[in-house]
Amino acid sequence: MDIPSALQHWPLQAVLALVAGAVVLLAPRVLNYAVAAYLIAVGALGLLHFYDGQAIRPQTILALVAGVLVLIRPNILSYIVGIYLILLGLIESGVIRI
Repeated sequence: MDIPSALQHWPLQAVLALVAGAVVLLAPRVLNYAVAAYLIAVGALGLLHFYDGQAIRPQTILALVAGVLVLIRPNILSYIVGIYLILLGLIESGVIRI
């Protein structure tokens, strides 16, 4: 099975978001871990595209770094998520080019 082609046919990030959201709603105490796991999983999926010969996108590195930071310092979750979302928006809109 070719992993990168499977990624194109399955909305894995959407499935991850649904699972993480359900986990947070069912057990709010695991919010930090659910967010960290989601960000790390999104980063890992981005790295799989590198395996296919594509360039690593800045969003991939941003998600990995944010996920690790949430695991290391869970008390700053809101700051990390806020900064992550702002940087992601700036990158996606083309204001920041890397």
